Amino acid sequence: MQTYPLTTRYTWCVAIIILSLIPGLFTTLMEPDAALYAGIAKQIVWRNDWVNLFADGTDWLDKPHLPFWISALSFKIFGISTFAYKLPAFLCWLLGARFTYLFARHFYGTGTAQIAALIYLTALHAIISSNDVRAEPYLTCFLIAASWYLVQAVRSAWYIIPAALFTAFALMTKGPFVLITIGSGLLLHWIIQKDWRQFLQWKWYVYLLLTVVFTLPEIWCLYLQFDAHPEKVIFGRQGVSGIRFFLWESQFGRFFNTGPIKGHGDPFFFLHTLLWAFLPWSLLFYLALFQRLRKLKKGAEWITLGASLFTLLVFSLSSFQLPHYLNILFPYFSILLAAWLIDLPLKKVAITQRVIALLMVILLLGITLLFRPHYWIAYVVVSAVALIAWWLLRSPNDLIKVSMLGSVCVAIFINLFFYPTLLDYQGGSTAAEWKNRQFPGEIVHFYRSNSQAFEFYADAQVERRDTSFNKKELIFTGRAGRAALDLAGKKYKEEAVFSSYPVTRLDGQFINPATRHEGLDTVWLLRVNALYSNK
Repeated sequence: MQTYPLTTRYTWCVAIIILSLIPGLFTTLMEPDAALYAGIAKQIVWRNDWVNLFADGTDWLDKPHLPFWISALSFKIFGISTFAYKLPAFLCWLLGARFTYLFARHFYGTGTAQIAALIYLTALHAIISSNDVRAEPYLTCFLIAASWYLVQAVRSAWYIIPAALFTAFALMTKGPFVLITIGSGLLLHWIIQKDWRQFLQWKWYVYLLLTVVFTLPEIWCLYLQFDAHPEKVIFGRQGVSGIRFFLWESQFGRFFNTGPIKGHGDPFFFLHTLLWAFLPWSLLFYLALFQRLRKLKKGAEWITLGASLFTLLVFSLSSFQLPHYLNILFPYFSILLAAWLIDLPLKKVAITQRVIALLMVILLLGITLLFRPHYWIAYVVVSAVALIAWWLLRSPNDLIKVSMLGSVCVAIFINLFFYPTLLDYQGGSTAAEWKNRQFPGEIVHFYRSNSQAFEFYADAQVERRDTSFNKKELIFTGRAGRAALDLAGKKYKEEAVFSSYPVTRLDGQFINPATRHEGLDTVWLLRVNALYSNK
């Protein structure tokens, strides 16, 4: 087994990656999901209600409680802010790197563990998700932590306690499907090793029992909010069971497209999504996966292979598919790939990674020159430095470093230049910031419009109004709402107007400054009062 010349600089590599991501902790939250989830946690704090989840002014039943509890606790400590929402997810994501390292070291040694951790930290969609925070940073950490402790429980039964705890955390983050990821790898490992006695070990059944016990807080909260109140209207109907939704419809109902939330699946979606989501490592991962399948009977462990394949299969067969679903498999992908790389002659893959890194730097430079974000000249300088570094890292021994180069450039680009400029066009958050300065503490009414970002960043409660206004009120509305006011002859004063764009759905028209205005919408803050004339 060869040793990559990395071990002495591993800490520096990790530090550089982390430093490139820290600015993202202060970047405005994006709609819809990140701002929505932050708003739910904010309601927990404002209402001082840790049982009932509310969003858009009503009971909310979609995701389990744990990520919102964690965010709300962070708000209690640091105050309600972007930083407080993103920090615990970021720390969980870093903790996931630590468990990835520990898992890989257990089976393959320190060199492979270092490479696996760096692959995990530099995967493209993981970098994006550390900024646009949903549930995945938490779930990724909990899954690989549960897998690690289950491996340790083979030699010491006491490890089933943290294994069950992290499994319960995963359940209370995303739902029961996580048992597929955790269990499939371990079962495949035992089957290939013909370690049949494991199926008779009492500790695994105690582990499952403890997992159920640790998950009871979620079950109890769902019962109190939904099952105990069948009169509530959820998903357009009464008598909705929160417990049934959690145990079946929230995940398996989506997979089979039988639940209240439906999608349209493509069986090849995750295969081609992985090509960009796991950059700069995706091509090598496909090769590593192919080689591992060819040599199924050889290897130290099959947990990573089983977790990767079975979860990918479930995702691919489901009817509800989003790119960030892949993130939870990145620890397993990283370990599997690192174990393959460590035994591979470096020259075979060094050229591939150099080309990928170069293309990433050039593509980002091209977007910079076209999009012209704030301080874009500074990123041109960053690109020049990156290209010089790319030229200097010509040795095959620099495989990991040259791959990191592309990912660090992505982190710097999106966290310091691209997202801060892009979010100037998120009308909800810009309107909330303006309102907080001009009318601090005043309640705002949504009229025929909605904005999760406005609701999170506003310094007062937001109310929803679909009927006429009887007194002077500040309202947030879009084109449809303003047209309805005009049609009804209602008088109002235009306090402020903001350009708005769905920032998570970018297209070439928006990226190009010459055509950007054609795709922009408009939102307003209006003061409704019969004494005002419409202007």
